[in-house]
Amino acid sequence: MLDQASQLRTQMGMRSMAAEADTAFAQSSANPAKVVAVASGKGGVGKSNFCVNFGIALAQQGVRVLILDADVGFANVEVLLNISPSHSLLDVLEGRHLNDIVEYSPYGLAFISGGNGLFDHLLMSSDDHARLVWELGKLSQMYDVVLLDCAAGVNEVSIRLVAAADQLVLVTTPEPTAMADAYAFMKLLTRRLITPAPQVVVNRAQSFTEAKQSVDRLTRVTSRFLDVHLETLGYILEDPSVSQAVMRQVPVLHHAANSKAASCYRQIASNFLRKDLQTPSLGMSGFFDRLLKSRLFGGGRDRGHGA
Repeated sequence: MLDQASQLRTQMGMRSMAAEADTAFAQSSANPAKVVAVASGKGGVGKSNFCVNFGIALAQQGVRVLILDADVGFANVEVLLNISPSHSLLDVLEGRHLNDIVEYSPYGLAFISGGNGLFDHLLMSSDDHARLVWELGKLSQMYDVVLLDCAAGVNEVSIRLVAAADQLVLVTTPEPTAMADAYAFMKLLTRRLITPAPQVVVNRAQSFTEAKQSVDRLTRVTSRFLDVHLETLGYILEDPSVSQAVMRQVPVLHHAANSKAASCYRQIASNFLRKDLQTPSLGMSGFFDRLLKSRLFGGGRDRGHGA
């Protein structure tokens, strides 16, 4: 009887949290935080570095940005920012408030560590979900854009995160293997009927001409064989300042603010904000609801295999 009473009180408490979450989301903002999945068809194209510098470029234009590091087991965001987080998303489910685990960089960029092995070993119950949604409801009004740094390659976790997001930024390079994997990634999304607004960024291009030609090739094949229209978000030129910044664990926008790469990031941020007005958002509430429906956090373990 005591166990049943305890379970009932817990259920009632979580229902109360869920109700408070709905109220928090309703009162937070008429324009909820936009959730943008940043993904790539393969590793090694500079996705996490893009995520960090793109986020900082947005922050420099007055946008409140939070990065959620979903590249589980590969803590690239915190390494690139030279920050050792004390907590991860897992701590929220063990009692901490989400606001307590947000890490703040000196560059105007906030991030949350996903925690090593989180998606491999954690099966969220409905109570866990209610608590996390409640926490997100309180946090969502603090940011305008949430960037999801997804794991590289074609894997189940990344696919479901993309499916739940408002937008997709697909990062690739002009290399034939990267382009082929970017196409394979879009092909899988299409087969799964996942169609967030896709935008492409070509990284490490030797010239704007090479970058444009790469996007044109990718756009032609996706339009012809997948009936998917890819928009170009922007290009990032090959620049030795980027590798120097990575080695020093300082974003290139601060390591070399006048470099070619830094200029490209600022232009991409401007392009994003200009197009952002045309794309509706359901915010973090809608993101987590869609994520729950995908059963990423329940029922069984999903283990992805990178392409």
